[in-house]
Amino acid sequence: MKESELYEKVLKKIFEEVSEGMVILSSDERILACNDAFLRMVGLKREQIRQKNLEEFSTHFHPADFRKMMQGLMKEGSFCGEVRILGGEREKDRLAWFSIHTIQMDETDEAYRVAVVTDISDLLENREALRFDANHDALTGLPNRKLILEKLEEAINRAKRHQRAGALFFIDLDNFKRINDTLGHKAGDQVLRECTRRLRRILRVTDSFGRLGGDEFLLVIEDVSSPDTLMKIAQKIIDRINEPFEVLGLKQYLGVSIGITLFPYDSLVPEELLQYADMAMYRAKEKGKNCYQFYSKELDDALKRQFLIEKTLREALQKDGFYLVFQPQIDLRNRKVVGLEALIRLDASVVGEEFQPSEFIPVAEESNLILQIGKWVFSRCCRFLREWEAEFSDSRNIPLSINLSRRQLMDESWPDFVEETLREWEIDPSRIEFEITETTYLDSKSVELEMIRRLQKIGCKISIDDFGTGYSSFSMLKDFSVDKLKIDKSFIEEITSNPHDQNIVKASIALANAMGLEIIAEGVETVDQRRLVQLLGCNEMQGFFFSEPKEAHEVLAFLEGKIGTDPEQ
Repeated sequence: MKESELYEKVLKKIFEEVSEGMVILSSDERILACNDAFLRMVGLKREQIRQKNLEEFSTHFHPADFRKMMQGLMKEGSFCGEVRILGGEREKDRLAWFSIHTIQMDETDEAYRVAVVTDISDLLENREALRFDANHDALTGLPNRKLILEKLEEAINRAKRHQRAGALFFIDLDNFKRINDTLGHKAGDQVLRECTRRLRRILRVTDSFGRLGGDEFLLVIEDVSSPDTLMKIAQKIIDRINEPFEVLGLKQYLGVSIGITLFPYDSLVPEELLQYADMAMYRAKEKGKNCYQFYSKELDDALKRQFLIEKTLREALQKDGFYLVFQPQIDLRNRKVVGLEALIRLDASVVGEEFQPSEFIPVAEESNLILQIGKWVFSRCCRFLREWEAEFSDSRNIPLSINLSRRQLMDESWPDFVEETLREWEIDPSRIEFEITETTYLDSKSVELEMIRRLQKIGCKISIDDFGTGYSSFSMLKDFSVDKLKIDKSFIEEITSNPHDQNIVKASIALANAMGLEIIAEGVETVDQRRLVQLLGCNEMQGFFFSEPKEAHEVLAFLEGKIGTDPEQ
C-alpha cells in the first residue's frame, strides 16, 4: 500500500471513530460529510442532512447561539465558541464547543469549512457543581459568606435604584456550644440542618438566607415597608428556634439572638452592614439572649467606646499604666483602721485616656484581660504590704481586701499564683481577704466553689461584696462558709429615708451576727448614715465620710493616726 493511500485510510478512520463530531461543509455551508458522532449530537440520521445547507438545521440549535455562529462565519470565515444543541421533548439540551475554520485548497482554489464539535455538557455540569460548592455551605446547602454578601450587595443596589428599604439580620444560636460539647458534633450538625429547614419554611422566596459559619446565619430582606414587618419576622424566627429539637432521643432547647440593621439608612457597604448587625446581635445577647435588637448610632458609639477602653487596657498592661488606691475600713468602737480595700485606677498620664473603674472593669472581664490585670493587682498589693510592714510594724495586723471576678474564679491557675506570690513576698495569707460579689457567689458552679475552697485552704479570707443585692439563701451561707459580709452602698445611700433599705440593712446585720460573721457597711458618706448604721448594730464601715481612697505613699500616715471623733456624738 502506498504511503498516500495509508495516509488517507488513517484519516478516514479517525474521521469515523473519534468521539468529537466532525463536519465538512462547502463554502456556501452545504454539508458534504459528517461522522456518526455529529449525528448523535444533533439527533439526526445521515439521509436527513446530506447536501442540506447548515441554515436548514438552525432549529436544532439555540437561536442566539446559531446566529452568533453564522455571523462569525460571515465576518471572519471561522467561529469558536459554546453552542447549545436543543434536545427536543425527549432529551435534555446539550452544550457543545464548536470550532469551525475555512480551508483553502491551493490546487482548485475551492474553499471548504471544517467543523469540530465537542460535547461539553458533562464538563459544564461539573463546572456548575464546583461553582455551587464554592458558593454554598456544605452542611446546610445555604449560600456561604461570599455568596450571601454578594446577594446583599445586589439587594443594596436594587434598594438604591427603586428607593426602597431593606434589612440584614445577623442570627446567632444561643447555647449551641452546649450541644456540641455534650452530645458531639454530629448532633450539632443535625441541629444546624434542622434550624435551616425551620427558617426556610417561614421565609419568602425573595429573601436571601445564608450561613456565615458555625451557628451564625445571615438573612437579607428586601422591600421593607415598616419596622413592624421586621419585628414580626424576628419574632417568628425566635418562636421557631424555641421549639424543642429531638437529638439522640432527647429534647434539646435553644434560643436565638438577632441583630438587625437597615439599608440604605445605616450604610450602603455590605461589610459595614455586617459589622453593624453583628454589634446589634451582641447587644441582644447582653440583654439576656433570645431576643432581637436593632442597630443604632448610640449602639455604635457605645461599642466604639468599648473597643477604645479595651485598647487602652492592653496599652496599660504593656506600659504599667495602672496604679492602686486604698480605702480605709474603720471600726467605730476604737476609731482605728481595721482594713484596707485595694482599688485599681488607670493612669491617664501614661495611657492618654481617663476611664472610671465602673467603665473599664466590665470591659476587662468581657475581654478576659481581667486575668492579667488581676495578677498585676495581687502582685502589687503583696509588694505594698511588705513595704508598709517594713516601715510600720503594726500594719501587719491590718488585712487587705482585693476584689475577685468570676473569670478569675474560673482560672484554675489562680490559687497556685496566689500561693506562689504570697511566698515570694513573705506575706501571711490571713492578711488577704478576697471580695466576691453576691451575684457571683450565688451563681457559682462547682468549679468556682472549688476555687474558693482552694483559696481558703491557702489561708486567705473570703467576703461577700454587695450583700443584699442578690438575696443570698441562708442554706448556701450555712453550707459554704465565708468570713465577712459587706452591705452594699445602694442600701446605705437612702437608709435615712427609705424604710425598705433600713430593713434590709437590719436583717443583714442580724444574719451576720447569728452566723458569727463579720459585717461592714460600705458607701457611708454622711453623719446621719454613719449614726443609723451603727445604731442598727454595724460598727465597721468604709466610705468618703471617713476617707477617700488613698495612694500607697499616703496609707502609712493614715494608719498611724486615730480617726477623729464626731463632735455631735
